[in-house]
Amino acid sequence: MNEFEAPDPIGGVLRLLHERLAALTSGEVATYIPELGTADPSWFGIALSTLDGHVYEAGDVHREFTIQSVSKPFVYALALADRGLDEVLRRVGVEPSGEAFNSIRLDSNTGRPLNPMVNAGAIVTASLADGGTADERFARIRSGLSEFAGRELEVDDRVYASESHTGDHNRALAYLMHGTGALRCGVEDALRVYFGQCSVLVTAHDLAVMAATIAAGGVHPVTGRVVVSPAVAQHVLTVMATCGTYDYAGEWLLRVGMPAKSGVSGAMAAALPAQFGLGVFSPPLDSRGNSVRAIAVCEELSARFGMHMMRRAVRSVPAFARLLHGDDLRSDRERPARERRALTEHGRRILVCELQSDMGFVGAETVLRAIGASLAGVEWLVLDLNRVARLESVAVAMLDAFTADLAGRGVRLVVADPWQRALLTSAITETSTLSAALEHCEDELLGECDLVRSAAVPAAEQDILRDLAPARAERLAELMRMTDLDAGDEIRDLALGLVIRGRLEGRGDGGRHATAVAGAAFGPLTLLEPVGLQWAAVAPSTCLVLTRDARIELADQDPATLAALQEAIAHDLAERLRETAFR
Repeated sequence: MNEFEAPDPIGGVLRLLHERLAALTSGEVATYIPELGTADPSWFGIALSTLDGHVYEAGDVHREFTIQSVSKPFVYALALADRGLDEVLRRVGVEPSGEAFNSIRLDSNTGRPLNPMVNAGAIVTASLADGGTADERFARIRSGLSEFAGRELEVDDRVYASESHTGDHNRALAYLMHGTGALRCGVEDALRVYFGQCSVLVTAHDLAVMAATIAAGGVHPVTGRVVVSPAVAQHVLTVMATCGTYDYAGEWLLRVGMPAKSGVSGAMAAALPAQFGLGVFSPPLDSRGNSVRAIAVCEELSARFGMHMMRRAVRSVPAFARLLHGDDLRSDRERPARERRALTEHGRRILVCELQSDMGFVGAETVLRAIGASLAGVEWLVLDLNRVARLESVAVAMLDAFTADLAGRGVRLVVADPWQRALLTSAITETSTLSAALEHCEDELLGECDLVRSAAVPAAEQDILRDLAPARAERLAELMRMTDLDAGDEIRDLALGLVIRGRLEGRGDGGRHATAVAGAAFGPLTLLEPVGLQWAAVAPSTCLVLTRDARIELADQDPATLAALQEAIAHDLAERLRETAFR
């Protein structure tokens, strides 16, 4: 690997797997459709698509072949989207047949085919696609398969002609189902559509992306388009898992544990829900009509990487990052000493839960149990979703029901969510940052403690000036100018500012942010402030401002007063540090 080449562990595994399994020579290329018999047994490709559209490849992943029976789950998805589950179930069942793909067996009570993965079910499923004629239904299917693949797919006319010429077994199935009423359009029209869908040309790369679309709940990993709904994708994955490999389905689910569909051209598509899609192509088939190398690939990947869908779920990180109270964690707002002391004394009435990782049922249950064990004396609950990219619907429902119950008991919910998704209906407010959420709770807490900020805090009551000798305070007053600000006005050339009334915010590069209100000090001399903040009023405000030039003048003309000011600032800083010690 040269210095410009990024490590590719997944691609490396696929390439090694391809190299080793290419030596498998068992199985036979299908010949009952003559055109399929022309395939080279050495063709072999493996592709794995992540849900954000990155595809890892090994071998002949861009060689085209006809999709054959691998089309069945995707056409089933289109039928579900066009007709709805109930209508499709009336015509096609979902029970595993335990028999070969071309079995003639139908439901003895209804006459419908047992599932949409066997030929009989797929013929009926194709007839349920939208369209008033066979041509319109096939156009819908080809367009839908192209959406799954993310590119326009073509038909192999020679394979189509070969299938139609040798398709008497499928004709027999179609006539039988037409007689039972399961197939309600003309037999030849139904077969034209079905033979057409099987003759669509794809690659292993296409199949990986198509499977990833189903694994992602119907959202295409590259185009971002919603091809089918999450409910349809869920139904398709279920039927793939139980019926996708015909009379091998039970052992497949036991050994591999991934919803999958095989085809007689040697193709296989597999999807691990919410994780990836897999496409494999290798023409030699076993006695059940499944690709020998494709089965070996899937079995080894499942065993090596723990990809079985029934495996015990293990999170790499816990569902929450931190669980803290308001006396342990504060907002960024600069507050005067009396407010800080009140928050130290009463802060345990605020509980902060910082969540992380994608969250489903297990994660939500863990979080709710942890919060429930920490609610004694809590009046405000802050849920921080800044590290949570995805909340599954079950997690949202659980959190919403839990917090609604808390609201009935007087616990107020505040949500911090940078995406402002409004997921929890019981929240009294939603902010974009954790600091803003904490600030809201702190303000309410201080109000209930009868510590609502005064409209103005005169200079004599400012924390860092309160203990200065009168002469020192008078000297500072001569150098600090009283400055009135309208909302949006900035303070420049700042060394130290004292807020008499109103509110200011300091903003800097990288999202740095601070707030100062009546009674608070701000500016570089406070020692706590990040370098480079630019302060501006967010409401009409009045401040005492010591400029950088005035500080230099003070240092030159009255260094003792500057030293006294710095001592007062250090004393204030020490008090703040004592308040936060051992948190």
